[in-house]
This record gives sequence, C-alpha cells and structure tokens, in this order.
Amino acid sequence: MRRIQITHAIVLIAILLCAMAGVALAEEGVCPSAGVKITGENKQFSMMVPKSSGLGRNLVYDDIGCAIMARNEECASRQIMFDGAAIAYDHLTGAEFPAEDMYFVLGTGIKTPRGFGIAAFGDKAAAEKFSLSHGKGKVLRWHELADAPLELIHHLNP
Repeated sequence: MRRIQITHAIVLIAILLCAMAGVALAEEGVCPSAGVKITGENKQFSMMVPKSSGLGRNLVYDDIGCAIMARNEECASRQIMFDGAAIAYDHLTGAEFPAEDMYFVLGTGIKTPRGFGIAAFGDKAAAEKFSLSHGKGKVLRWHELADAPLELIHHLNP
C-alpha cells in the first residue's frame, strides 16, 4: 500500500514539473493560460488586463494575439469589460496605454513571442510609419483587430 502511494506521488510530481516547464516555453501559436510574465524582452508585444470587477485575477499575455484569442473566448459582456480594462505597451517606447486608444500594426512580418506579429502604438503616425518602413502592413484600432477573424491575422503574418 505504501509503495502505491509513493508511486502516485512521484507520478504527480512528474506531471506537475512537465506542466510547469511547458508554461515557461514560448511556442509559436500556443498561448499559455498561466505563468506568463511581462519582461524587458517581450514588453513591446505584451498586453495586460488588471484585476477588475468581473474579470477576476490579473490577465497577462506576452503576445497581443494571445490577448485577442482570450478576449474572443469570453461572452459579450466580459469582452466589453476586457476591452475597457486592457493595457498594451507602445512598441517603440514601452509606454502603457489603454488598448482601446492604441493603433495596432499587423502584416509586417515582425517576430513576436507567439508568432502573431502584432505591434501596438500609442500614436497613429508612428504606427503608419512603422507599417510603411516594413513595406507592408495594416494599421487597425483595437476593436477592428479584436473583431478580425484569426485567419486574417495569420494570413497577414505568414
């Protein structure tokens, strides 16, 4: 009996260690549901939704595309709360702005932590300049981006 308990404990620990290791690895197109941190390396592609009524804990995403996927899995009322609370970081300066006030550039081929290739800008002129400097790209507001089919985002970022 004691041997079975020890075996179960070892298996449980192994499963937990594998799960924790999987969260830490950045895999293109895969958005972890926990363990994401905003760092100096990924801040320019990150979004955060601070803990607020109706949304529970702080929500942190190291790729804007992951934030969009999480938002779009919510019901309409929670999407509205998400939109009103979401913060993104300017691609050039790192300054934080409400996502609803930002301009998002996609389709430039830039590499982001999860491969969605979306950059955020607090200034429309900066977003347009970034888009033009890459020879292609599309500038969208938050609601245009959040409501765009994911296939469009992937099509613009091959």
